[in-house]
Amino acid sequence: MFDGLADWLGSITWPLVTRVLASMGIGTLTYKGADTALSTAIDNVVSAANGLTGPVLQLISMAGFFDALSISAGGFSSGLAWLVLKRWVAIGAGVSAPT
Repeated sequence: MFDGLADWLGSITWPLVTRVLASMGIGTLTYKGADTALSTAIDNVVSAANGLTGPVLQLISMAGFFDALSISAGGFSSGLAWLVLKRWVAIGAGVSAPT
């Protein structure tokens, strides 16, 4: 009796569910991948800077190189998180995702 109704509801909702799950998965993977790449890049820069001689290391430290690196990385991570969040909200509201 309800086979026709279940098929009809499934055919209506499945494309929407598929789009939402796919976009959430891609957004999460994109964010985690970029976050991991950024963390690895920061670790590599810091380890490379530790190989410098003492006076050069003190000079770039006094110039604020490490602070600038941290601020830039934080800005990039928060911008990417904001972009992923906007896409999730847009997809949840049923509108096209912003770019």
